[in-house]
Parts: sequence; C-alpha cells; structure tokens
Amino acid sequence: MRDYSDSAFPWVHIETFGFDHGVPETVVGALLVDLRGVDFDDPNQQEHLKGRDGKDADVIEHVMASRMAFTKLEEIAGQTKALLDFNARKNFTVRVLIGDHDGRTRAVTIGDAMTEILNARGIPTEVEHHHLATGAQK
Repeated sequence: MRDYSDSAFPWVHIETFGFDHGVPETVVGALLVDLRGVDFDDPNQQEHLKGRDGKDADVIEHVMASRMAFTKLEEIAGQTKALLDFNARKNFTVRVLIGDHDGRTRAVTIGDAMTEILNARGIPTEVEHHHLATGAQK
C-alpha cells in the first residue's frame, strides 16, 4: 500500500458540477458520482434553504443529516482509493466528478466532505466547484 501523505501535489482532484450545465470534460479513469438519484434530503425542497448553496452551514447540516450521506461518502472514498491505488503506479491523479442537478448544493457539500475525509486519511486532495457561482437555484 502506497503512502500518499508525503506527496507535494494532490493525488485526488474532486470536481463538483451540475448535470443541468453538462458534465466536465474528462478522460478515461475518472470516477463519476451522480447524486441525482441518491436518497439525500434536497435543500431546494425546504423553503428556508432555497437559494442557498453547499457552503452554507444550514445546507450542509441538512444534506449531512440525510439517511444515506455517510454511507455514500464511504462508498465514494472506497472507490476513490481503489482507483488511486491503480493509477498511482503510473503517477496519475485521480479525478472524482460529483454531480447533482444544478451543482450548487448536494454536490458541493459532498465534494467538500470527501475532500476533508481523504485529506484526513493522508491522501492529498483538492476540490473545484464548477457551478457554485452560477446564480440562484431554480
């Protein structure tokens, strides 16, 4: 098992996006996580959370309180680690694309949480939010 913690560069690059805006261009070997069908509580269904994004503390709390949140995070972490172990032999950075409908709420919350989890496990990880600033939600 490789020790990633001594790396000077991120081994995992997480990108959040909205399927409504299109999937980021990718190459073979990226992990695509589609949150649209996952049993997460949708902040857009709560009047007091409408128009907020995945950086808002109330939105984060709402999404993370979902029944499947931690199960999905562990699933993504396991898949990422398996792909990373395979790609590390060739010194490839793993791309993890996490999408929901608009790319502003659940994807952002899960992308940030995944980044924290992997960094805490000694896997240098960075995150990029493609559609966080695309304006108010529909």
